[in-house]
Amino acid sequence: MPRTRPLFRRAAFVVTPLLAVIVTLAACNLGGSPSPSTAASPTNDSCGPDEVADGGINGSVVDPEGNPLNDIFISIQNPDGFRGETHTGEDGVFTAFGVSGDFQITTTDVDYAPVVREVTVPCGELLDVELVLVPVDG
Repeated sequence: MPRTRPLFRRAAFVVTPLLAVIVTLAACNLGGSPSPSTAASPTNDSCGPDEVADGGINGSVVDPEGNPLNDIFISIQNPDGFRGETHTGEDGVFTAFGVSGDFQITTTDVDYAPVVREVTVPCGELLDVELVLVPVDG
């Protein structure tokens, strides 16, 4: 009588490598798209690392009379998908260091109309930006 292996041993022989492949693919998340990180600093291809580190945005947010506005939400994004978020301090100031290239700065606050400003931060330079917010009628 010929000797045969039990069925479960043959199934385990096929399923174990298949399971290993599935787990590996799931860990790699090959089908997903990467999500942008606010920790990463976008760089202009022509800028060196030291230039990018030395550059950035010095921003201030004021009302029409020039008074600084506290706790205004600021969103900074570039065409490559980088997005950073911050709030103004009591002095109306916000900063974004270590960035260069083209950015869109957007303000958000319930008491003021939003402001959207397109800026270009040259390599290794700090760009000063003042945003004037107008109160919302109501």
